[in-house]
This record gives sequence, structure tokens and C-alpha cells, in this order.
Amino acid sequence: MPAHHLILVRHAQAAQDCLGVPDRDRPLTQQGEQDALIVGDRIAQADIPLSDVHLWHSTARRTTQTAQAIAEHLPPSRIVHGMEALYDLNLYGILELVRETPSTIKTLIIVGHNPAIAETCHHLASNAVDGPIARELMKGYEPGTSTVFNVASDWAGLSPNTTTLRAVLHP
Repeated sequence: MPAHHLILVRHAQAAQDCLGVPDRDRPLTQQGEQDALIVGDRIAQADIPLSDVHLWHSTARRTTQTAQAIAEHLPPSRIVHGMEALYDLNLYGILELVRETPSTIKTLIIVGHNPAIAETCHHLASNAVDGPIARELMKGYEPGTSTVFNVASDWAGLSPNTTTLRAVLHP
């Protein structure tokens, strides 16, 4: 049985850039709102332990809305936390954040932005060179996509050698 589970989610479809609206304030589209609920349901059905799950998200409006929709499908024991830093983190920043996660957290969901989320997924799945799940990941990382990893180590040991690509979920 894996030590931990990591789910990386790209926020659902957001409104296009609007003149005068800061990027952080862009909301989900109506389709994005529906997709975020579907993603939440797919995560809930993914056959991983979700009691006391931690759901961390960027504080941008679209990631907050996506996280709220996902949270509706999680147990009441979930812990949801907005993190300002997730807005700007790159691949290495996300890896560092996850590696610093307390070992008591068994399942971690991170809702963030591209390209960092997709790059992190591709990095962690780099040992999964073939197979239908790896091919699905390589097709692209559209809004609302989430990737489920089993982690066979403590969080500090997170690497392509300690992760197993388990599923790529689309809305």
C-alpha cells in the first residue's frame, strides 16, 4: 500500500483575459464551474483514502472556485487551505512544497496553474514511459485535468522513482 497519495489539478476553464481585470481575479466560466464539479466527483470515485485529505489551492479566484467545487465531494474532515505562493510557483517550487508536507497528511490535492501543474505531473511521471495512463498524460493538460499519483515514500522523498502514475482524470 502506498505511503501517500498526491493529486495535482489544473484549475477548470477560466474566463479569458478581460481589460482591467487582474489575472488573479479571473473567474471560472459556466463550463468551468460544471467541469470543476465533475472533477470533484471523479476524485471522490478514485478509490483513494480521502478522510482528512488536505486540499491546497492558489488564492487566484479560478483556483479557489475549482477547489471549492472539489471540496463539495470530499468528506467533512477535509482541510482546505488557500496558499498565495501557489499562484507563482514553478515545477521546483511545487516539488519543494510537497516535500515539506507533514508526514501525517496521507492524501494531498493541489489545485494550481499551468504550466507548473502539468510540468510537475510530467516530471513525476517520467518513469512511466509507456502504457495507457502515461499516453493520456502526454496528450496535454487541459483545464480541469487532474493526475493521481501513489507515493511510495514519505513526502520528503518525492521523486519520479517514488511515484506511480495512477490515473489521469478529465472533466
